[in-house]
Amino acid sequence: MTGDGRKRKNYAQKHTTMISFGKKIISAFVEIPQADLVQPQGDVSPQDRSDDRFAGHFDKLLTEANIPGPDYFEFARMIAVMQAIPDEAARYNAAFAGLQVQGVNKQRLLDTAAEYLRILSADAGQFQATVDASYQEKVHGKEAEAEEKAARIRALSQKIAQLQQQISSLQEETRISKEKLSGSTTAYTAESSRRQQEIRRDIDKINQYIH
Repeated sequence: MTGDGRKRKNYAQKHTTMISFGKKIISAFVEIPQADLVQPQGDVSPQDRSDDRFAGHFDKLLTEANIPGPDYFEFARMIAVMQAIPDEAARYNAAFAGLQVQGVNKQRLLDTAAEYLRILSADAGQFQATVDASYQEKVHGKEAEAEEKAARIRALSQKIAQLQQQISSLQEETRISKEKLSGSTTAYTAESSRRQQEIRRDIDKINQYIH
C-alpha cells in the first residue's frame, strides 16, 4: 500500500472512531446540566475565567436564545463534558462527529456561533447602556452635587472670613468706644464732684460770713 493509501485508511479509521465516540457522547449530552453551557475551552487565563456574578445571566441568555436544532450551542456543551480528553483537537473533532450524524456541518457551527456572538454583543450593548445610566446617576450626578457643595463651602468660607474681619473691626471699635466712654465718665465724675464740693464750700462760707 502506498503512503497516500495508508494516510486515507488511517483518516477513515480515525473518522469512523470519532463518529462512534460522538454517538456515545450524544446520549450523555442530553443529560448535561444547564450550568455546562458555552464556556471558554483550552488553557484559560485567570482574567478570562467565568465570574460567578454573571455566569447565571449568560447561561439564561444563551439558553433562551438557543436556535432550534443542533448547532454551536450543543457543540459547545458537548465539548464541556469532554474535558477529560486531554487532546483539544480530539475533543473538537469528537464533538463535531457526534453532531455530524444529525446533519450538522462546519458552516452551520460557524454561522450559529456568529449568531450567538451577535446575541452576546447586543446584550453587552444593553448592559453598557445600563452602566452608563447608572454611572450618570450614581457617579456624575453625585460628583456634580459634591462640587456644588464644595463651591458653597468655598463661598461660605469666604463669607466667614469677611465676617471674622468685620468682627475684628467691631471689636476694635468697641474697645476704643469703651475707653472713650470710660475716660469721659471718669472725667465727668471728677469734675462733677469738684463742682459740688465748690458749691458746698460756698454754702458753708455764706452761712459763716453773711448774717
